[in-house]
Order: sequence, then structure tokens, then C-alpha cells
Amino acid sequence: MRKNKILSIVILLFLFLGCFYLSVFASHDGFGVDLFLKSFHLNDSSEDAVILELIRYPRAIKAVVAGVCLALAGLFLQTVSKNPLAEPYITGISSGAGLGIVLSVLFFNSANYSFFGFLGAMVSSLLVISFAGLRKFSITKLILVGLSINIFVSALISMIILMNSEKSYSMLYILSGNLTENNLVSDRYLLLIFLVILIFSAFLIPKLNFLRLDEGMFFSSIKHKNMYSILFIVCSALLTSLSVLAAGILGFIGIISPLISKMIVGQDFRYLFFVNIFLGASLILFADFLSRTLIYPMQIPLGLVVAFIGAPVFVFFLTRKGDILND
Repeated sequence: MRKNKILSIVILLFLFLGCFYLSVFASHDGFGVDLFLKSFHLNDSSEDAVILELIRYPRAIKAVVAGVCLALAGLFLQTVSKNPLAEPYITGISSGAGLGIVLSVLFFNSANYSFFGFLGAMVSSLLVISFAGLRKFSITKLILVGLSINIFVSALISMIILMNSEKSYSMLYILSGNLTENNLVSDRYLLLIFLVILIFSAFLIPKLNFLRLDEGMFFSSIKHKNMYSILFIVCSALLTSLSVLAAGILGFIGIISPLISKMIVGQDFRYLFFVNIFLGASLILFADFLSRTLIYPMQIPLGLVVAFIGAPVFVFFLTRKGDILND
């Protein structure tokens, strides 16, 4: 059994590397083998080198950041809430990010919209956690507060879009998610922040196993257990906000990646952690490849491609092992 789980991690690692290759080197007219071979001998001033350095690599890095962040955030929230359908935007982050993006387009002509989406996501998640209460913490209360804020802010976003028809197309396109924007936060800083949060999350994994088992003996008190629950929710909010900064609003990954990963390796987070992050990153990378090649030279919004890929993949796995919702 242990060998099978390790083999699954290795297979998902190779899947991730393959999707990364497609995202960086492949195009509408081929799999980019020539570009891959030339990449080892490119001059800094060559056209191919400029394309790889300024467009393809940053785009792939953002895809990895977004995929891993959403996959981990979904895993944390599903475990803490004991709800297999919980997803990263349950804390009102999607509506907060959407409002930040829409206001950016409205007042700043789309400049650095993902940064404003990040700010909106952070403010929204902090409001939800504050209203849910830290002293008398309740997952149910958190979900209801998040749902209420989502509904209210989503209505506000719809009103802003309807009242600004000349910018409605830009708003709707950006809200669908993409990897093309140059952010106020450079890719290096984005990657650094991501690595810090990823390493911190990895150290929390043993506590996640205990939360899943709901064994009081592992925690000195209910307050101690609630502290870890809140910590995982804050981490989820940070991860989801970081994914907004990298790629805008992308749904579905936070639900399907943890669930499919559990179908592959079970509930042991020592293995689930790696399978989940490789799968989440692979899904976004492959979606990015399809978004820029299916109807070239036009690009399909990344969020739409993620939904088109994620829904059938999830249904396929669900029909093979549908009992995961009852685990």
C-alpha cells in the first residue's frame, strides 16, 4: 500500500513536469520540441529567449502558484469543516477579490487589477473571520457569514457592471481569470511569498491529520483545537488571495483537486499533501496550454477552461469511486 502511494506521487510529479513543458514550450502548431532543445543554447537577445523569459516562464510560474494555492486551500477547508464540498472561496474571498478587480477596472483602467483583487480578497476574508468570532469560533457560523458576504458583494459587483456598460466586457473577461498581467508584485516576490507559505503549510500537516480524526486527546483543550482550526482557515485565506494575485479568480480547483487526490491515495496527509499540490498545479498548467492554443490567436479566459476540464474529470473519478463524499 505504501509503495502504491509513493508510486502515485511519482506519477503525479511526472504529470506536473509534462504539463509544465506544455505550458512553456508547446504552441498551436506543435509540441515545441525544437524550442525545448534550443532553450539550452539560446542567446539572451534572441527572439525565442525573450519569449521564454518574459512571457512563458512567468506565465507558467503563476499557473503553478495559483494551482498549488487553490489545491492546498481547498484541502485545508474541507478538512477543518469536515465538508468535502468546501472550497477556498467559502470565506467570501471570491466576492472580495471580484469587487477589488471591478473597482480597479472602473477607476484605474484595468491597471494591476490582480493586486486590487488580492487586497479585496484579504479584506473580505478578514471581515468574515472577524464576524465569525474568534472566542466562540464555529465552522457553521464561518460558512454562513462567508455565504452572506458573498451574496451581498456579488450583487454589488453585478450592479457596478450593469451601470458601466462601456467597461463591462473588460470586467467580465478579467473576472474569468488569466495569467497575462504584469503585477505590481514581481514574479520573484510572488514566488518567494508562495514558498514561505508552502513550507509553513507543510509543517502544519501533522495537525491536519489530527483534526481529520477529531481526536480530543491530541489537543490540550477545545480552545487549543479551535486555534489550529482558525490557523488553517487564515492559511487558506492567504493561499487563495495569493492565487488571485497570480491568476485572478479561478474556481473549481479547490474542490476537485483535494477530492481526486483523496481518491488516489486516501486520507493520509503525508501523501495527500504532495499528490494534491502536483495535481492542482498540473490542472492549471494544462488549462493554460489549452487557453492559448485552442482558438489561436485568440485566448480563452483561463477560468472557463479550468471549468471545462475540471467538471468532466471530476465526474469521471466520482463514478469510479463515488464514496469519497462520505469519507
